[in-house]
Amino acid sequence: MRTGRGRRWAMAMAAASVMLGGTACTQTKEESRPFYLRGEVNSGGPGFATALYQTVNVRMVPGNHLRWVNNGAVFDVMEEELSRARTSINIVMFIWRPGHASERMLSVITERARAGVACRVLVDPMGSTPFEKEIKPRLEAAGCQAHLFRPLPADENLARNHRKVIVVDGRVGITGGLAIQDEWLGEARNEQEWRDTNARVEGPVVAQLQQAFAENWQETTGELLPASDFPGLATSVPSLDEAKGGWGAFVGSSANPEVTHAERLTQLMVRSARKRLWIAQAYFTPNRALVAQLVEQARAGVDVRVLAPGNKNDHKSITVLQRATYDTLLAAGVRIWEYQPSMMHAKTMLVDDQLVLVGSINYDALSFNLLEEGSLVLQDAEAAREMEAFFLEDLRHAQEMKARHADRSN
Repeated sequence: MRTGRGRRWAMAMAAASVMLGGTACTQTKEESRPFYLRGEVNSGGPGFATALYQTVNVRMVPGNHLRWVNNGAVFDVMEEELSRARTSINIVMFIWRPGHASERMLSVITERARAGVACRVLVDPMGSTPFEKEIKPRLEAAGCQAHLFRPLPADENLARNHRKVIVVDGRVGITGGLAIQDEWLGEARNEQEWRDTNARVEGPVVAQLQQAFAENWQETTGELLPASDFPGLATSVPSLDEAKGGWGAFVGSSANPEVTHAERLTQLMVRSARKRLWIAQAYFTPNRALVAQLVEQARAGVDVRVLAPGNKNDHKSITVLQRATYDTLLAAGVRIWEYQPSMMHAKTMLVDDQLVLVGSINYDALSFNLLEEGSLVLQDAEAAREMEAFFLEDLRHAQEMKARHADRSN
């Protein structure tokens, strides 16, 4: 039996056949090629903002303030912010599974819902298998709206929702690699405590995080969020002279058969580096175009460093695939480390001295082709200094790879 999504696809193909009927299909002389961003890109200022806008159709906005909340500290911050909610709590999450982390979130969310706060929760059923039976009823009993994004089976649709976004009252956003699961508690001291990087942000960019939630919520329920969920849109964005805090943008990405915003954004960040490009990446399996860009940057003198998981990877096949890229990258001067204590789940980039990225986008085919994703980009010297510090601290707990290690299970 064909699902609704499958029927729409079949109808679209039929319409295309009718529209193109009678049109002769000929082979063009110009060949198709993978997406490969070229040319120089500034790592800050109007140059980067213009490049970002024409690449992913998102404007940088000033006046944003970021606080890093890594590892288990993100749950302390989530509890604190959720407990302050007065109008709305909006959450889209790939993984929400039963356990202590879930109980912490359920306690504060249900209390706020019973106090009259509008609570909306959206999770992906592939990432959150027990959610529908064990967690969703408890949220709904408290007055929350809770739904599954693209319920299964949908032709076993792999176009899943990998976004990790929490927005409180339209004023504070939290994003990163987080999940509501017990492995994200703790301080990455062992295999049961994963290493991850997350950010709490406030300022005009929060409206962009809210929009990412809104489009997923609209697809699932058909509902628009109330205007009160976008309080920042009622006020003018501060001018450059008035604004305090960093320029930021949140870039959402959806499946596309050719090229997604996730791949465009990743290449733009890589291309913009002039002095350094430090990457922490949970699933480091770059495609050929991205490998070529990393090689190009390293050979141009950019300090390119990659921190990836070691043998403590939740997907062992990814470890094999990531190591298959090492020889090419190492030969070009890219330096690579594997994190040792636990699974390293962060998805971040540090470019030069003021540009940072944090969110859900992986360097893999799923993020670049099929998944709903989202990452925060911020131009802020202090945020960059702080990321530099914890990246270097992570390297103290990592093993640097040499050519002889490549494609081996050291």
